[in-house]
Amino acid sequence: MKILSITPELPSASRPGSMAPTARQIESLRSLGIDSITIDMRGRAKVKYLKAIPRVRRAAPQCELVHAHFGYCGWLAHTQRARPIVLSLMGSDVYGDTLAHGRPGFVSSFVARVNRTLLAPRVAAVIVKSEQMAEMIAPTPATVIPNGVDTSTFRPIEQHEACRRLGWETGPLRVLFPGNPANPRKGIDLARAAVAQTEKLLGVRIELVAMWDVAPEDVPMYMNACDAMLLASHAEGSPNVIKEAMACNRPIVSTPVGDVQELLRGVTGCRVCERDSEQVAPMLCELLDERTAAAGRARIEQMELDLQSVARRVCRVYEQVLGRTILPECENQQTPTEISCTA
Repeated sequence: MKILSITPELPSASRPGSMAPTARQIESLRSLGIDSITIDMRGRAKVKYLKAIPRVRRAAPQCELVHAHFGYCGWLAHTQRARPIVLSLMGSDVYGDTLAHGRPGFVSSFVARVNRTLLAPRVAAVIVKSEQMAEMIAPTPATVIPNGVDTSTFRPIEQHEACRRLGWETGPLRVLFPGNPANPRKGIDLARAAVAQTEKLLGVRIELVAMWDVAPEDVPMYMNACDAMLLASHAEGSPNVIKEAMACNRPIVSTPVGDVQELLRGVTGCRVCERDSEQVAPMLCELLDERTAAAGRARIEQMELDLQSVARRVCRVYEQVLGRTILPECENQQTPTEISCTA
């Protein structure tokens, strides 16, 4: 079976980006026998989608369905009429991009509303990352499938070894901030305030490490080299960094965004609290002072959030759209081909 995957720009050596989970999902589907013509959006922001239209129209008839990852890619998928569309919504394409005051801007909010009310009802199937997102696009039905985690890549590594591989000195406490500090949605101001208060409470220096524009292969090293991770976002879908840090058994403090509360419920060494530095700091203190051992990996296994399990769930959506069984056929095949980025 072959599909057409339309995605935002996938990671490359020069632009690591933030779409590594999507690239891994495409590869995990390939391991089940589903090949993919992949068109990712490269080039100037205002013209790259228009330039991709001819490629989409040429590629779609060669495939059985089109899987669009992200709202803009869903609209691009509609420029072809040959095949049904599966739409994966990511988060900001449903909520809008948050500004510094914690609310979406007018344009972003409008685009998100159009995605929810006009785009989602027009496709054959919708996949969202959390129950919260499913509620946002109701009454359009959606299947909740969080991105999977490559548990062979994201695994516990001795902290001193991770520091050595990154060329970091061992010793100072480090808190990982996963995301672009320049993106208001990620909440760098809250993270800085919480770390400053934690330094005063513990009486030690703490380095806040921003993980952005990092090569995908270095991300597990960042997670294992830091003493804890702090997710301070205003809004998320199903944040991949939370699941990846869980697979590394790292201590986590997070705001209650997306499906984080469900993911971290009852997990030793992980905390969820409101977006208030006065609440975040004591939790960071507890995890850093006691060097609390985290047990997120067992939760990932329990929830079947490994890549192969998630790929099979995506495959079931394809089956519903096509009206035929494809999974037994897929599971007997192996196609370790490279992603073909043609846009």
